[in-house]
Order: sequence, then C-alpha cells, then structure tokens
Amino acid sequence: MTKINLKKVSKYVLLVYLAIVILFCAGTWDRLITKGPLGLLKLWWFLIFILVFTLWLLLYLRRMKKCQERGKKCAGLSFAETLFRYRFLIEQLVSRDFKIKYKRSVLGVFWSFLNPLLMMIVQYVVFSHLLGIRGNVEHYAIYLLCGIVMWNGFNDCSTQATRSITSNAPLITKVYVPKFIYPLTRVLSSFINVLLSMIPLLLVTMIYGLFATPHLYLTKTVLLLPFGLIFLLVFATGMGLLLSSLMVFFHDVEFLWSVISTIWMYATPIIYSLSMFEGKAPWLITVMQFNPLYHFIDFMRNIIIYGQAPAFKEFLICGAFAGGMLLIGYAVFHKLEDKFILYL
Repeated sequence: MTKINLKKVSKYVLLVYLAIVILFCAGTWDRLITKGPLGLLKLWWFLIFILVFTLWLLLYLRRMKKCQERGKKCAGLSFAETLFRYRFLIEQLVSRDFKIKYKRSVLGVFWSFLNPLLMMIVQYVVFSHLLGIRGNVEHYAIYLLCGIVMWNGFNDCSTQATRSITSNAPLITKVYVPKFIYPLTRVLSSFINVLLSMIPLLLVTMIYGLFATPHLYLTKTVLLLPFGLIFLLVFATGMGLLLSSLMVFFHDVEFLWSVISTIWMYATPIIYSLSMFEGKAPWLITVMQFNPLYHFIDFMRNIIIYGQAPAFKEFLICGAFAGGMLLIGYAVFHKLEDKFILYL
C-alpha cells in the first residue's frame, strides 16, 4: 500500500474540521445562546461535545501514525492510502462521467442551471394555478425549487451509481482497483450537478425575494447549506453502493429502482406541504418522519425560505439517516464485492 504523508493529511483534516465548527457556530448562533438541558446555554453543551470530539480525533490521528510506523492495519489509514494511491484514477473517472453526460449537448453544463428552473416553472403553473394544491405555502416557487434540486440530486446520484459496476466490467475484470471507487466516482460526478444547481437556486431566491410579499432574504443561516449538501452526498453514496452491488446479481434492480424512486418522489413533500394533512390524515405526518428525503429537503427549506437554523435535532436526524445508509450500503457492498467477478 502506498504510504502517505500523515502529517499533511492531519493538517488538512484539522483545517476542514475547524471550518465546519466555525460554519456551524456562525449559522446556529441564535440557537446556541438559548437555554438547553439543566438550564445551561446550549453553547456550553456544544463546547463540551466539541472538546470531546476533538480529543477523539487527535487520538485517532495519532493512532493512524503509530499504525503506519509499525506496519499495522487501520481502517482510517487504509482508506486514506487507497484514496491517495488511486487519486488520479478517481479524478479521471469523475471527469469522464461528467463529460459523457453532456457529450454532444448544445447547452452542455448550462442544463444544470436550466433543468431545475424549467421544472420549477412547469410545476408552479400546474400545481399552484391549475390544480390549486399549493395550500398556504409561502414563496411556493422557491419551495418547489428547493425540493426539485435536492430530489433531482439524490435521484441522479443513485441512478448513475446503479450501473457503475456493470458498465465498468471490462476494466474490473482486467485491472485490480478497489471496487467501491466506481460507484463513489459516479456519485461524485453527479453531485457536481447538485452544486451547480445551487447557484440558480440562490440567485432566483435573491431576485424573487425582492419582489415577493413578504420579502424573502438570505440570512447568515445560508452558511449551513454545506451541511445539508454533505448529508445528501453521504446518503446518496450509501444508496449507490447498495444499488450497484445488487445490480450485478439482479439486472432488474435498475428498472425496479426507477419505479421505487418515482413512488418515493411523490411520497416526499416536494410539490405539497404536510400542513395539508393536519386534521385530515395526521398519521401521514408521523409516517413522513421516517422519510430521509423529507428531512434533507426540509433542512434546506428552513435555511433558504425561513432563514432559520434547523433545530439541533434535525442535524442529528439527518446525520443518522445519512450515516446509517452509508453503513448499510458499504456493508452489503463489502460482503458481495468478491463475487462480482463471477457475474460480470
């Protein structure tokens, strides 16, 4: 295994960690200075958590260094060395998949900007004016656009990852490369479109907000947007690992997933609000709490539309869904990957 400079890696890890802490504090400051359990400010509980987590992170980085010196195995060290060794391949695969998507397209990358806007306009006219299911949702156009960007991002990432192993069969059967790299690069290349789609979302929000009644302004909570995007990326990666591994053995997974994703889309409050079910079907509101995409989309809407930092509970819920899906996807993928070669 290729050795890496752990001192440099540790430096970058700590810098990223510091940036995350600063963004979190800046975006949730109004909530941090309110009282929490035992009458203490939530800020103090947050500082205790940060202190404990920082200590664990430093100890783990030290453990990685000792494992490297003694030639022992360590999950974090193995993962870092794998990414370092195959970094060029990862860059090439991400670049290839991104370019292929827009190959021979006149507008090219501009579709990442145009697609969510066109879908928002069509759905706004249909569901707000023709069908009248807008309800009492304020700033419905931005409400729709947030849901469309998040859902399209997840659906594109997971769908592209589904075919990642089977489409790379000639390479997998000839050259050894850690197989998780293929669905990972598909998710990353698709996630670039999500990042590009955030640009028109924020621009439209600012322009629309000037003429809306009441006015809509982006607040400092916009600093929390990276957290929502990270939750979505981690969840999509886990789903991509799961689907890509099952696709090798059951090619019907691709068609089955298209049906499931369509049902999932309509079961997620993208075009409608849960307030429609209050007093009519309250059990649907309870069931929706188990829908990860509902929490991810609501997380972003709280930031962009309502200018509020999501409750700390929402951070935990989104993180649990994302981390749980990643663990499930990786566990299934790791268990089945040795048999891929027999079915490709």
